[in-house]
Amino acid sequence: IRDRDKLDSKTNEEFDKEIKADVKSCKGPKCILKRFWHFVWDEESLASYTVFILLAFVLLRFIIFPGFLFVSGFSDVAAVVSTSMHHGESIEYTFDNWLKFNNYSDEEVSLWPYQNGLDVGDVIAVKQFPPDKIYVGDIVLFYSPKGQIIHRVVEIRENNGNFYYTTKGDANGDIGDLERELSYDMIKGKLIGKVPYLGYPKVFVTHLWPF
Repeated sequence: IRDRDKLDSKTNEEFDKEIKADVKSCKGPKCILKRFWHFVWDEESLASYTVFILLAFVLLRFIIFPGFLFVSGFSDVAAVVSTSMHHGESIEYTFDNWLKFNNYSDEEVSLWPYQNGLDVGDVIAVKQFPPDKIYVGDIVLFYSPKGQIIHRVVEIRENNGNFYYTTKGDANGDIGDLERELSYDMIKGKLIGKVPYLGYPKVFVTHLWPF
């Protein structure tokens, strides 16, 4: 493809025609990449836009994102898309009273991280820890048949060296069936940091197209 600076005396329409002619006249295996590049970057059609979006998704999902996790040491990064960890007006009933009813002491709870829970739109980073370094009160990320769940560990059971974790959303009235006795290999990681608002694009997409 010729340099536009060398053809500044030509109109854009003439230039585009020359590019198309060059691509069309190109023969042989070496021209496949050239034609594909022209199709993705220069052609204005629904097909080219669709291919561009798919390529961008593949690049982000399978190259850039895994590379970021490898460099950062995180095991996953996820957006909070539900209110199950939000500390709203009813939190006294679903969190404080629930803990007291189940004999959790105020002293124990006061040491738990993220006392104010999580808000919709937060982006969280989680990291893998040994099974005996995940404690009651920690917030963990795991994936269930219904999708990702970011909840707080409320019970840990050890059996013959194997650890099992039960979680609960701070804003949920009780423990869900899918979060009882989770094996260690189901836990994607423990929450080590969050950034507010950054996850709203994912929230928008999730509500527009649940998956």
